[in-house]
Formats: sequence, structure tokens, C-alpha cells
Amino acid sequence: MADRYLRKAAVVLAMGAGWMTVGCSSDPDPPPPPDLTPSLASSLISQKWAQDELDHFTVTFHSDTLLGCGIQNDLWKHVETPHLGATISTYQLTEAGRKALFAIDLKESGKFHEVILQGPYLNEVTGITPGSQPDMRQVSFHWEIDWNKAPAGLKACLPRFELSGSQAALFKLTGQQWSPVSFLKPGE
Repeated sequence: MADRYLRKAAVVLAMGAGWMTVGCSSDPDPPPPPDLTPSLASSLISQKWAQDELDHFTVTFHSDTLLGCGIQNDLWKHVETPHLGATISTYQLTEAGRKALFAIDLKESGKFHEVILQGPYLNEVTGITPGSQPDMRQVSFHWEIDWNKAPAGLKACLPRFELSGSQAALFKLTGQQWSPVSFLKPGE
């Protein structure tokens, strides 16, 4: 009888040891990566902009009054520079202008003025699609200058409806975190 109890105890111990070995040898599955939701993507884009990263958007437009308005509102100044017997006429950002804009390329003709903005912006995610790799996503979004925070000179000279556009951001998952790595024009 004691022999029978010993055999049962040995079987129970062997089964328990087997279960413990199975439990100890298999690591739990890592948690699945977080979804890249529109609100998360929008927040991560805004964080990059707040750090002055990936925040220079170019707008091109036509205006016959832009040159004078920018000078009057201390955004830029007219500069004439002698060069090889000729005079080159350009516009350069003033100190106040550098706080409102990143760069300018203004034309005397009033056509194809190019202004590179630096925010502040608002954004709205319009779509998220898989990228070329499983850990990549392409996020389409619409951006616009945050009119409530824009400098007064910018508001006086540049039309609000021109200070917006559509972009795509390439996001990469590293570990458990998504981050924007670059911006693309839609269709790239």
C-alpha cells in the first residue's frame, strides 16, 4: 500500500515538474505594437513641429501688393547688391521676419512668390496607409497656419487661405513607439 502511495506521489510530482518546466521555458508573447491612430499621428506631428523639426512648408502664390506690405510690416527689406558691374535686387528677411518665416524668394513681377513657413500649424490626419515595410505607415494630413498664433505682419500680408496644404508623413515603429521620420508630398 505504501508502495502505491509512493508511485502516485512520484507521478504527481513528475506532472507538476513538467507543468512548471513548460511555464518557465516559454516567454510570454510581447504585447502587440500600438495602432497608429489619427489622433496619435496628429499629436506626434505636432510634437515634431514644437521642437522645430519638419516644420518648414513652402507656399507659392501671386500678389502685386506683397512686396510693399512685407516692407511696411517689417517682414523683409529691399536690398540692392552690386555684382559684376550690375545691381542685383533682392528681398531679405528682417529680424521680425525671421520670427515669422523661414525663408523667402520674392519676385518683382508679383508672380510665383515663394515663402517658406515655420508655423505654428494646425493639422488634421486624412488617412493612414501601410508603408513599404511592416513597421512603416504613411499618414496623409492637411495642415494650415494657426491663424490665432500667427504674427501680425504675416496676417497683414499673406492671405490665410494660401497658408495651408496637404502633406504625407512617413512613420516608423521602433520598439513600441511610432515616430514621424520624414514628410513627403502626396503621391510620392
